[in-house]
Amino acid sequence: MRKWTCSRLAWFAGATLSLLTVQVARAQPAAASNPASSSSPAAAIAPEAAPLTASGKIDPESLLLFALDLDKLTLTEGLAAYGEPQDPLIPLSELARFLEYDIDVLPAERRIVGRLGQSRTSLVVDLATGTARVGGRTVPLGAQDVAVTPNEIYLRASAINRLLPLELKVNPNELAISVVAKEPIPIQSRLERLARLRSAEGAPGAQEELLRVPSPYGPFSMPNFDVSLSLGAGTRTGAEQGPAFPFRYDVRAAGDLLYGGYQAYVGSDERGGPAVARLTFERRSVEGRLLGPLKARQISIGDVYTPSFALGPRSLNGRGFALSTVPLDQTNVFNRVDLRGELPLGYDVELYVNDVLQGGQNTPNKGRYEFLNVPLTRGVNVVRVVTYGPHGERDENTRIVNVGGAQLARGEMTFEFAAVQQERSLFLLADEEVTDFISDSAGRLRVVAGINYGLTQFITVTGGAALIPAPGGASRGLYGLGARTSLLGFVTQLDLAMDSEGGTAEGIGLAGQVFGVSTVVRYLLFQNGFLDENGPGVDFTRSLVSRGELNLDGNVQFLGRIIPLSFRTARTEYSDGEIGLLGAFRASATTGALLLSGGLEYSHDYGRNRDDTRLTGFFAASTFRSYTWQIRSTIDYDILPEFHLRALAITADRDLSERTSLRLGLGQSLDNLESFNVTASAITRTKFGDFALTTDYSNQDKSWRVAAQVNFGLAFDPVRRRYGVVSEGVGGGGSVAFHAFLDQNGNGERDAGEGGVRNLIITSSGRNFATNEEGRVLITGLGSTATARLTVSLDELDNPSLRSPPVSIQVNPRPGSVTEVAYPMRPTGDVMVRILLRRGDGSLVGLSAVQLQLVGEDGKIVEAKTEFDGAASFEGVVAGKYTVQLNPEQAQRLRMRLLKPLSVVISSEGFNSDASAEVAFEPRPQQSAATATPVQETQ
Repeated sequence: MRKWTCSRLAWFAGATLSLLTVQVARAQPAAASNPASSSSPAAAIAPEAAPLTASGKIDPESLLLFALDLDKLTLTEGLAAYGEPQDPLIPLSELARFLEYDIDVLPAERRIVGRLGQSRTSLVVDLATGTARVGGRTVPLGAQDVAVTPNEIYLRASAINRLLPLELKVNPNELAISVVAKEPIPIQSRLERLARLRSAEGAPGAQEELLRVPSPYGPFSMPNFDVSLSLGAGTRTGAEQGPAFPFRYDVRAAGDLLYGGYQAYVGSDERGGPAVARLTFERRSVEGRLLGPLKARQISIGDVYTPSFALGPRSLNGRGFALSTVPLDQTNVFNRVDLRGELPLGYDVELYVNDVLQGGQNTPNKGRYEFLNVPLTRGVNVVRVVTYGPHGERDENTRIVNVGGAQLARGEMTFEFAAVQQERSLFLLADEEVTDFISDSAGRLRVVAGINYGLTQFITVTGGAALIPAPGGASRGLYGLGARTSLLGFVTQLDLAMDSEGGTAEGIGLAGQVFGVSTVVRYLLFQNGFLDENGPGVDFTRSLVSRGELNLDGNVQFLGRIIPLSFRTARTEYSDGEIGLLGAFRASATTGALLLSGGLEYSHDYGRNRDDTRLTGFFAASTFRSYTWQIRSTIDYDILPEFHLRALAITADRDLSERTSLRLGLGQSLDNLESFNVTASAITRTKFGDFALTTDYSNQDKSWRVAAQVNFGLAFDPVRRRYGVVSEGVGGGGSVAFHAFLDQNGNGERDAGEGGVRNLIITSSGRNFATNEEGRVLITGLGSTATARLTVSLDELDNPSLRSPPVSIQVNPRPGSVTEVAYPMRPTGDVMVRILLRRGDGSLVGLSAVQLQLVGEDGKIVEAKTEFDGAASFEGVVAGKYTVQLNPEQAQRLRMRLLKPLSVVISSEGFNSDASAEVAFEPRPQQSAATATPVQETQ
């Protein structure tokens, strides 16, 4: 073993030194030849481009108020834009709200994500990595096209035309923008609401502000619960069909404990007995502020998952402990990722990567979905998980995963560690209903630790050690060493590994663009029975000799449409002489309101008197029809060893009203056309939960089944100090306790006598919540993403003369959390102040262009400018007493003063009396004869 170690280390050191030499030789002349090339402001966003520095400027002096109209209806008369009138910078989040697009603008993350149109095409603009993409189409954006403020991302009108399925026609002379839809815009399905789509603030540019409310961990919080109950009856019984009266439940609970979060789950079998349970204590920090100088980003105890290596151990679950300092949502292009999340009873889930359907699941595994060994492409990956509920629900969770070559800055280090009892839950129940593979090593100790360090600007070294259970009862120590760099434009990875039984492995990987196609190629060699768990389709019971992988991702243009494609292939050779080939081809495209997806799966195992070949395929289509019908269909078929159709499934969901919906389903076995399944469900949504009655009929055995299901949440009200029944989503995600009140004294707190504000409409994830008489409402279903956005509308208020905080609210939800949002609102009123100048004949005349200020008792200033008649209108001013004064800078420059002090009292009830004041100009100071210059002075 010493001989092996020395030779392999010598090879590794030589390869690393060679790569370093190449990198230094490449870097120096490049920097000398064009030192400014990396900062060119005209550089366009493209896949794998450098971070884009938005150079568009928001100059307050260039403010332009545009009227925005759609189909000859005015959406707003005060869209605040900046810059050139012919091609202004437009606030994207405000525009998206007017048009009701499903777009999230995240200035803090310098990112825009969303879904467009009935086909739900993905939109992603990521300035940090220099990426702009609509579906599979890359959109060029220049640095001058983008401007970023702390609360908004602005795009030029011409850039918006390239990103969204519309055309903004800018009329610079009339300061008007007309929206011309290239495909139906969401707001067009609700024309009756256009008349009241105005700025909730009533002031131009007010919606650019963002109210950020933190969600800190606490020492303890009462848990919140999500509950699903299902009771059925029918003629299908027996060992395979289940009991005559199946009863199932899923219960999720989450909250805070000891300044961390906990998540618990228990699920039953069809007889109502507990079958599976899990519990995890976790704390996350996106900024890496855990454990002091260690800068950990995630700490987990309980049911956790181990990290994986490039060679050797894969990610597996178990009860134990895990720690990571690796940035969230970042990974290595050569690694495959595991995606997991909550999946309640009766839900289906689909996985899309860069708009290509990669898989689906409808059977929860311990209450979760799992997509394992998912390959990603280099650069920004849009990972979209779409869940379909039994009541017609449709929810999308979009993650942006930055994939690179795992290269770190010089001196930067990341660390991962986990120790678990493999494939054992924290709570062992008698009958664990799980769908994943349980190995013969279940219950044994698995320890994995890995480290990455930026050795130089160009080379990152990796190291790791692990203790993993091996087939046959023994455990193996495993040790790895690697290097990550870039060679001739390709991300390059070199790896060596050895184990305590004498097994060794070497691997090399390259990733980059080849003729515009994202290409990842990897080749690995194994000796002496080295155990590698990471290969796709690998049989762990046999020793490996070699494995080669090739992944291709790109786009093709067909009939004027961009179609994203993905191709995966792997060849694995075993020591017994058998060879396994795997291949997968997938594509997705949108046409009209349809999202079409298709794919082929190929496998060929040969050698050792074996020759098995299979080629299967699928085709799927989903659609929204006028934003009311939701239709999904799939068809599965075999091509080899012989062609035949296997199965067809169709589901259709229709909202009959805001509270009721209908679902119809058909399942047809194409092997036997007389065998089909028909399903019909009626769903009612109430404040006590969602109720569904489902009937199912099978023509194969003439059997039927009826089931009733209820889904609801139990949320703890921190004000009333008691539990209440709400919609589900409080146990698996975060919630907001929203509290709006009349803040008469302006201290931001609700004092005695200050009443609540009713009929405030808060929108979250497409759902509306209204405040009650006390001004309170519990907003649920925020999920557990890094940030969530709420939008407040004042349209339904009985008293419109109220000023609110920013109407866009950002929170950081996590399972079981309840973020309290206080929303103080101030009564407002209007007042007009005239500024008069006395002429030489004693008459008074209005003086225009005078800058006036109202100074409140709290020192806050409201400004306005007089018009041609000397009148300045102050609108939407918080009620109270104000002193009127001239703008000090203008007054000093013009030697202007008020002849008498003036104060006004603004009330929110009735009309406020106009006020007027007279001004005078002081004479210009006399200059000395030596410096005096004759001038013509006029007033």
